[in-house]
Amino acid sequence: MAYHPLVTVITAISLLMASEIFAEDRDIGRNAFERTCSGCHSETPVPRAMSPAQMAELPPEKIFKVQTEGLMVLQAAALTELEKRALAIYISKTPWGSVPDEKLAETLKQCDSHPNLASDSLEKPHWSGWGLDLDNTHFQPGDYAGLKASDLENLEFKWALGYSGATTVTTQPAVAGGRIYIGGPNGGIYALDAKSGCAHFKFETEDAVRGAITLTKLSDGRLILLAGDRKAWFYAIDANSGELLWKDKADEHAWAIITGSPSLYKGVVYVPLASFEELAGGSESYECCTFRGSIVAYDIGSGKRLWKSSLVQEPLVKTKKMTNGVQLWGPSGVAVWSQPTIDPKQGVLYLTTGDSYSSPASATSDSIVAMDLVTGEIKWHLQTSADDAFTAACAAPNADPVAREDCGPDVDFGSSAILRTLPNGRRVLLAGQKSGVLHAIDPDNKGEVLWQKRLSPGGVLGGIEWGFTADDKRVYVPISDVWETRTTPGHAGGIYALNFADGSEAWNTPAAKPDCLERPGCNAGQPAAATLIPGVLFSGSMDGHMRAYDPDTGKVIWDIDTKREYPTVNDVPGVGGSIKGAGVTVVDGWIYFGSGYGLWGLPGNVFLAFGPK
Repeated sequence: MAYHPLVTVITAISLLMASEIFAEDRDIGRNAFERTCSGCHSETPVPRAMSPAQMAELPPEKIFKVQTEGLMVLQAAALTELEKRALAIYISKTPWGSVPDEKLAETLKQCDSHPNLASDSLEKPHWSGWGLDLDNTHFQPGDYAGLKASDLENLEFKWALGYSGATTVTTQPAVAGGRIYIGGPNGGIYALDAKSGCAHFKFETEDAVRGAITLTKLSDGRLILLAGDRKAWFYAIDANSGELLWKDKADEHAWAIITGSPSLYKGVVYVPLASFEELAGGSESYECCTFRGSIVAYDIGSGKRLWKSSLVQEPLVKTKKMTNGVQLWGPSGVAVWSQPTIDPKQGVLYLTTGDSYSSPASATSDSIVAMDLVTGEIKWHLQTSADDAFTAACAAPNADPVAREDCGPDVDFGSSAILRTLPNGRRVLLAGQKSGVLHAIDPDNKGEVLWQKRLSPGGVLGGIEWGFTADDKRVYVPISDVWETRTTPGHAGGIYALNFADGSEAWNTPAAKPDCLERPGCNAGQPAAATLIPGVLFSGSMDGHMRAYDPDTGKVIWDIDTKREYPTVNDVPGVGGSIKGAGVTVVDGWIYFGSGYGLWGLPGNVFLAFGPK
């Protein structure tokens, strides 16, 4: 595949400059790494940190960018630009300039025509949002899936979209009327033909789009896209033209982000807010922490903000000072990472919350929360893990000792709750936690615990991470434990099927032994969200495999290894890697998912489409 001529020239110049910097300033890079990074990024890294071998798999431009405008800005604040660049070149095994600039690298092939979506597109097979229904089941009905277990052997790779310079692909698309809308780790929302990958348009966002994209219809008949990005901007976009209808900065905090898909009900869109301030807390110069998770409610048509409700009820106050005199604050944190679940019967939305960033931990951290749909008032909450205050300082051995006091285990909720109804009419709300525990509570009795089931040891990257799925009898739960089993590769992962009436186990299938243990970051964890259609359960793995299971027995009935190179529709060199984040999207006999997770896994940069032969 050829690049644009300008890309080739820029790449050649960059390679020449990089080789000169590398030759002259290797010692600068090594010294900068040892001074700034080695405390966390050692051969036995602290939780959530990559080892040098894993970091070596990343392009140097990616390492440089994370220091200048990404998650390591504060940690790298004392370095000069030369030191940051030299550090990136020192760590990476890839020459600087090998990866074309993301703004110049792709050449989107335009479709021959751009017909509008039919007005009834959402009444036909489609996928919109995260959980697909108000209950957040992540279950696609058979008439919409258009796929049966017997069809799996006839699926084949059709097309891929490549993201230049990216190492992680986690977004879940919206699909309807022959179009697919995909968020990008470099920013932007792509509107492509679902069968060929040709482009209708690309809408530019302020930052990466990580959450699921939602497609809905306004009262005037217009079809619109709803999505948030990693700078906490929320957008409403015309699904046919790509025109911006409205946008809003949902939270002004410097570290605020949107990772969860919005929920829709009766003309209102509910947007969850999270943040990366937890990582900023590892800096000895940062006054941690002041972010507070919240939900923002908008009128879908106009973008008018109806209310914003904080998940932290206690006032923000000064707490203690680090040994260097930097002031600390709290309570803080309680991010909402996932899509809220709507309960029209009780008139509430159910949220699962993150940990606190400050000690003492907020009473609503690590909780299941019921919030009024009309006012945003918290009606009740159930805290499942108390005193869980965690920032990056808790894991860094060289962090200020005051910042390391009273640290919790970091076992918050990252996945949406699922609402189900038992044959006797009694309802159960299911919530999976990084602690490895699946909780079943009574939504009609203020969260009374019905049963709890421990499925794994759990931990900072453990337990139940991105999500699980359910039908009318069982809940299917993939297990992560990516970090917790790093010293015994192959022992993470696995998937459980439980009867949600009482938590009894129907079956469990251990993870397959990875076929890539020689590569840094390879493991058997299954943190990605599971997807269910009648007769087929999909679950991706950090070993790069997408597998399908028989939901009745747990037997693997289909297995595809995505760790290879792919031709892409936008001429960006593509390669698959670990599968983490969003699950499989299934519509009309086709399946779609991303491959690549450079943090604690195998880097990759592709979004893949598979269809019938």
